[in-house]
Amino acid sequence: MMDSLRNFLSGPRLFIVIATCTLPFVFLGTSSLTTVFGGSVGTINGENVTETDLQVASNMAVQKYRSIYGDDFDFSSLDDEIQLNIIREELILQKVLLSEARSLGLINNVASTQSKKNIISNPSFWLDGKFNEDIYEAQVNSNGHTKESYIELMTDIVASETYRTALSSSNFSTKQETQELAYLFEQSADINFIKIDSNALRENIVNTKDELLDFYDLNQFRFYSNEKRSFNYFILNPESYRDSVVVPEDFLENSYSDYVSKSGDKTQIRLSHIMVDKLNYDNSDQAFNIINDVQKKLSDGESFESLAARYSEDIVTKDNGGDLEYFDADVFPIEFSDAIASLNLNDVSNIIELETSIHILKITEYNKEEILSIDQMKDTIISELVDTESLALMNDDVNLIDEMLLSNSSIDMIAESLSKKLISSDMYSLEEFSFDLDDPRIKEYLFSSEANTKSTVALNLDESIIVLSLSGIEESVLQDFDAVQMSVNNLLSKDKAVEKQSLLAAEIELAKIENSVDSFIGEYKFISKDSFVDVKRYSSLLPREVILEIFQNAPGSTITINANNGDTYMVDLLNINKPSDMAVAEVSEEFEQFSKERIATKISEIINEDIFSSAKVDLSNLVF
Repeated sequence: MMDSLRNFLSGPRLFIVIATCTLPFVFLGTSSLTTVFGGSVGTINGENVTETDLQVASNMAVQKYRSIYGDDFDFSSLDDEIQLNIIREELILQKVLLSEARSLGLINNVASTQSKKNIISNPSFWLDGKFNEDIYEAQVNSNGHTKESYIELMTDIVASETYRTALSSSNFSTKQETQELAYLFEQSADINFIKIDSNALRENIVNTKDELLDFYDLNQFRFYSNEKRSFNYFILNPESYRDSVVVPEDFLENSYSDYVSKSGDKTQIRLSHIMVDKLNYDNSDQAFNIINDVQKKLSDGESFESLAARYSEDIVTKDNGGDLEYFDADVFPIEFSDAIASLNLNDVSNIIELETSIHILKITEYNKEEILSIDQMKDTIISELVDTESLALMNDDVNLIDEMLLSNSSIDMIAESLSKKLISSDMYSLEEFSFDLDDPRIKEYLFSSEANTKSTVALNLDESIIVLSLSGIEESVLQDFDAVQMSVNNLLSKDKAVEKQSLLAAEIELAKIENSVDSFIGEYKFISKDSFVDVKRYSSLLPREVILEIFQNAPGSTITINANNGDTYMVDLLNINKPSDMAVAEVSEEFEQFSKERIATKISEIINEDIFSSAKVDLSNLVF
């Protein structure tokens, strides 16, 4: 089971990924969702499950697998049933966590404020290096959200992630547990071994023409060509609409006037805070006693930063002096705005009470914004208009495409209505797909059962949209012997090598009994003999699977194992060396973090099992 309780990312990067996953426009790619659901799909632990929830669960599952196996991992390459089970687990996990977070009151102003900060910090909504509300609105609107509903969605996810982190985080590991782990990994083995090199063996195999022809005739299914497909397409991206944007008369002057009016009194204010969470105490008086004590220490001259580290209960900021970064009235509560209205640089506010928390603020930066001239602002103003309008124009065309797809319009009709040139692709096989747009979703659709010459689809590819329709299929056919002779030779040699390795291993065992091993292996260039001492569990001297097998056996054992690369290892395990107490003590510190992670993984597995066994799942319209 995927260790879905543990965070695969942390900090700002985590929430950028979450924000991306909550936009169905950014579909990370699975092959199993296009016909899975329709309309309302039920509840989990009383939480309503929507189509958006299913898409978010899909995207989160894909992202988690990519965080483990790399960004090039193709989730759609997994079996459809496996994909659906993984997505189902993620969906249940999300809704159970949300239900628990709601019951604990974690969906509150703090979570809402954090979600707004995460949105503003997300480069997906930036223009020229800073948050742009028009870009944000256009992005979320294009995916069926309003600005407010998207904040609500992100708030739910922030609260769920807070609860997820609280469940799965464990920084506790006893000294004995760490030492036991160090003792286990510091054991070493002394071995003698014989290796049969499969590649070198294959190179020594010579196949006759008759053998190759017989093998070809008996294994024709292995020599069929790959099916190839081509498609017609056109691509939409905001860049292609820039020339269509018309700048209204007086737009520059009016926008500059608006900029001047907003910038006249505009300042950049950077804040730090010390926060006491009222929810951590039996009553508000206890929380106020803490913050009053902090205020007295500030009056006595103690450092704001050191007091934040000691007393602040905001785990995100306490270790960096309570830094909240730059003030934004849309993100922070109005009580903050009122409190800092009369403060200057390095001033500290009075105590500020919110619904669930108490704060003291400090202004750490206070910079008056310089008002630029119209000539200095011209390019920026026009560029922002063009960026926003080009995206809007593209979205207009996207809406038109959606309408035409619903009426089963052909790709030719759609392209003609948008005055787009229809392009024909090359023929591609699934194994050798090298289209200019390197996106797995194109290949995934092209070779899916849904693709046919009568259907057209629009695929969202993050920063562009491709509209495509299958145009041709080149069927798989049996290739002539002459065309695949090299492949026939390689496959036959591989089959012969596997059989030969098994026979050689048996002969070597017999040679050991007769004390003639050296003379026997001396006849073969692809067989070698060696000895290693003090081989550790994490050694790279031998393949990982061979090392694991060695430490699962007792001294005196003889082990024969085929490695993943095809080589055969015949190992005599002479001894398992136990590390001394002094050696374990010297390396224990290095294993401390590993031990903590191991404990956290075990806790996560237990909680996972509990979540999935106790979840009340009522999904009425899914194929899960």
